[in-house]
Amino acid sequence: MTPWLFGIDGGGTSTRLRIESLSGAPLFETEGGSGNLNSSPAAAVAAGLAALFDAAYSSGAGLDPGDCAAGHAGFAGAGRRPEREALASMLRAASRAACPISVGDDAEAALVGALGDTEGLLLVAGTGSIAYGRARDGTTVRAGGMGHLLGDEGSAYWVAHTAISRALRSAEGRDLPTTLLDDAVSHFGLEGPDGLIPLFYRAFDKARVAGFAPAVCRARDAGDELARAVLDEAAAELALLVASVHGRIGPMLTRPRLALAGGLSRGDPALAAALAARLRAAIPGLEIVEPAAGAAAGACALARSRAAARGRA
Repeated sequence: MTPWLFGIDGGGTSTRLRIESLSGAPLFETEGGSGNLNSSPAAAVAAGLAALFDAAYSSGAGLDPGDCAAGHAGFAGAGRRPEREALASMLRAASRAACPISVGDDAEAALVGALGDTEGLLLVAGTGSIAYGRARDGTTVRAGGMGHLLGDEGSAYWVAHTAISRALRSAEGRDLPTTLLDDAVSHFGLEGPDGLIPLFYRAFDKARVAGFAPAVCRARDAGDELARAVLDEAAAELALLVASVHGRIGPMLTRPRLALAGGLSRGDPALAAALAARLRAAIPGLEIVEPAAGAAAGACALARSRAAARGRA
């Protein structure tokens, strides 16, 4: 009998299951499809979770459902109680375990994994954007994370959308000069700027639009004035997300640390530097650190804390 615990990082594209011993040694890890109930059918999410645990139990790692001490899952789209309760029910069925299982926001698990601690700040700037803060007593605060229709300020999607919108204005003499309109036409394989209309209104794909953000970064590096303005504004918006969270939870933190996650904030050094400068000016003493691990490891750490509370770790 070997007690174990699990952590899940459930995103809109993929879901990762990580299983560890109570001491933190990795025992098994695998990946499946989407775990977001807002973008995938519930039946598909449930089947995907069952497949992850089936793979674990048949892996030869000696895992038995009866030995599970605790589990925690962080899911995208699990900010509301109905989604969390539905996912917890799916996990109990999929894992076939009687241990305590908790479900939370994916940002919480990402924060704990990135900082290797249960308190601190996290900024995710990838396709979307969100800032998240957690105190050691479990208090959490967030800013952003509302999706591309209501927010995602400073994200790759926001950068791409803002750049394209302003490039169209520029073509009419209503904004700064730029090469970004030609860049967008080329990037998306269009015959001309008119092709942007069906791209956004008939065949919209958020991830596809967000894929234009690196081209905006390259245009800035080449001296494009409009691209620079867009990315400066992105840095300002991302800094505001962090400042919003810190303003509400900062006094509860014993050590103000921030980890950056997401392809945009970590993939563009100039943006990361501009963001860091703004954050250090706005939040004196803030320590910006490299992420230590991923969200699945963070979810395991949260499960471990629950197991410890029950005397199982």
